[in-house]
Amino acid sequence: KDPAVSMFHLGEHELNLIGSMMYRHEDYLKAVLALEREHGYVRAVDVAGRLGVSKASVSKALSKLERQKLVHVVAHDVRLTAEGRAVAERVSERHAFFRALLRAAGVEAVVADEEACRLEHCLCEDSFRKLVTALDARG
Repeated sequence: KDPAVSMFHLGEHELNLIGSMMYRHEDYLKAVLALEREHGYVRAVDVAGRLGVSKASVSKALSKLERQKLVHVVAHDVRLTAEGRAVAERVSERHAFFRALLRAAGVEAVVADEEACRLEHCLCEDSFRKLVTALDARG
């Protein structure tokens, strides 16, 4: 197969896999940001504990994120790059927005948090901003 084949030629299953991997990496960045805010530092083992995954999974994900220049890993210390921080803050903002919206609608806290984790990845930036603006305008 031609390696230059665009994503438009991929099937729905392949696109879902790519999307879920991308979303999972955003979750790692969000976890690093949260841990940094809570403790002032982040270790890979802390990320594993936060996300409920193995240290091996964290190591693999952090390697990919480091290749994408989203994190720096030195020894056991994990730091967000400027780009990684921007992604993590964007995802965290979306999570907080959707969690608050669901809680205001009467959704139980645990369910709202779980649902917000899924919703934070669903909209492009333009649609998200328009949704925020529309709901702000309604009061």
